[in-house]
Amino acid sequence: MPEDRVLRADAMVLKTVEAVLKSEELLNSISTIIAEKLEQKIENITKAYEQKVSQLEEKLNIAYKTIDSLEQYSRRNSLRIYGLPMTTNENSDEAVIQFCKEKLQVEVKKEMIDCSHRLGKEENRSKPLLVKFVNKNIKQEIYRKKSRLKGSKIVIREDLTHKNIQLMKNVRDKFTTAWTNNCNIFTKVNGKIYKINNASDINKINIKT
Repeated sequence: MPEDRVLRADAMVLKTVEAVLKSEELLNSISTIIAEKLEQKIENITKAYEQKVSQLEEKLNIAYKTIDSLEQYSRRNSLRIYGLPMTTNENSDEAVIQFCKEKLQVEVKKEMIDCSHRLGKEENRSKPLLVKFVNKNIKQEIYRKKSRLKGSKIVIREDLTHKNIQLMKNVRDKFTTAWTNNCNIFTKVNGKIYKINNASDINKINIKT
């Protein structure tokens, strides 16, 4: 009967399918194909995330540089005076005015000072004095006269950001000589002056032996 033939055919197909499914070689091939597809998929996803992370890191570094540049710009009119003795009930503005007059022979009026204060812990009697002037010209005039302090225990430095202070230290560690002007860092190597903007600039300088 036709129905019997159909049933026998179905039974043969089922047996064939069962035999194929029991084939270890086939199962291994299927497992390998699935594993390769999954591995490729995971690799593609990983690469996409790595690229995204790299882009975010680059944007973050740019943001950090921009923030530091803005912070340094905000300090362009400021100086730090180290080694200036601190007096009881000190008026920091008056201390700056007196210091500039006696040590630098520069007349500074109170209206030339935006603000000033000591840095560090209260118990430290030789805390640096930070002074911000109303404009860069006044600050630069005083900074240029710092050579008159040679031989004394008083030092004037530009007010650098933490990042630039560390960069300045790295320059000195490698080249010994380093200075700042308008809050830019410079060094002199083999008679040539270099402006240092970041750590990579240090590595670009060749020291002749």
